[in-house]
Amino acid sequence: MRKIRFAVVGSGWRSLFYGRIARALPARFELTALGCRTQEKAARLQADYGLPAVVGEAAVEATGPDFIVSAVDKHSMSRTVRRWLAKGYPVLSETPAALTMEELDALWRLYQAGARVQVAEQYRWYPRYGAVLGLARSGLLGQPVSAYLSAMHDYHAAGMLRGLLGLGRVEARLTGCTFAVPVTDTRTRTEVLTDGAVVTKEQRHVLFEYEGGQSAAYDFMSDQYRSLIRPRTLRLRGTRGEVDDGRVCWLNGKNLPEQAALDVAEDPATGEVLGIAFQGRALYTPPFGPCGLPEDETAIAQMLLGMARYIETGAELYPFADALEDAYTALLMASPAVTPGAGLDGPAAAGLAPGWYQRRTAPRPWK
Repeated sequence: MRKIRFAVVGSGWRSLFYGRIARALPARFELTALGCRTQEKAARLQADYGLPAVVGEAAVEATGPDFIVSAVDKHSMSRTVRRWLAKGYPVLSETPAALTMEELDALWRLYQAGARVQVAEQYRWYPRYGAVLGLARSGLLGQPVSAYLSAMHDYHAAGMLRGLLGLGRVEARLTGCTFAVPVTDTRTRTEVLTDGAVVTKEQRHVLFEYEGGQSAAYDFMSDQYRSLIRPRTLRLRGTRGEVDDGRVCWLNGKNLPEQAALDVAEDPATGEVLGIAFQGRALYTPPFGPCGLPEDETAIAQMLLGMARYIETGAELYPFADALEDAYTALLMASPAVTPGAGLDGPAAAGLAPGWYQRRTAPRPWK
């Protein structure tokens, strides 16, 4: 396969991931340009990271990328994606695809009209999460019936839960609540905090009831990605067993219980996942060979590869309709935090405590 040449629009923290991928896999990927708003920011990225940072859309276009990655802030995402689509470029959008139903509708209309657009929802392609999804698809656990997820937020979680339960874009009822809770700060993106300062963070609980009878519980605290004391937890239950993070319990062919752990091999120096197996069967091998990339960059690299294949063949790694569905579900999950108590589906009649809300999904044009 020829080298994939792409440009990134946006110069924030997330855009650096793409630079690391191109540096680690130069035979597969080339970052042709990283579009910045100011010359000062471009000069800093060139000096600090050796990135091909440029200023202005014309400078990005001059490098001749195969497609554009939109890695701007989430409030500018939909507008930036539409602008580059209007220029005729295929676009891989960072998450979320949009923040309003109107923006989601607009993107869907463009997609139906032939615009080539995809969303870089990477979590299913994390080595560990991908291994659990593979285990679920194998049938070892029987029919998936419920899941608990405390590992990723909003749209990421919505897609992961559907994947774990083997669901398409089905109808669901959401019930939940958001709390303000005191926690000790332990880390920012750039430093470890040891002063023991207690701050207020947001914790959200949401229960999903899917139309096929499956259920899921979402539990996320706003500092969970960076906190040194908030482990990520995933549990999937099926009719014949369950997986709780890396531990698997199941019934064998004689309906007798067995237990075993996923066998994860890591590079001790870089932390790269070199392989995951279960009972001697490989569930994950590095798609690009050992290259030193952590899980997030490994997953994003697969999204870049998927984007190139989509442009060539039309096959979608993460269907665009799924991306819109998961972004829409995130709107439902967050709506009470934005407007407390709005749009309640009869909380008093349902016997719900004050502060709880219910939402039911509505008709969507992409479903």
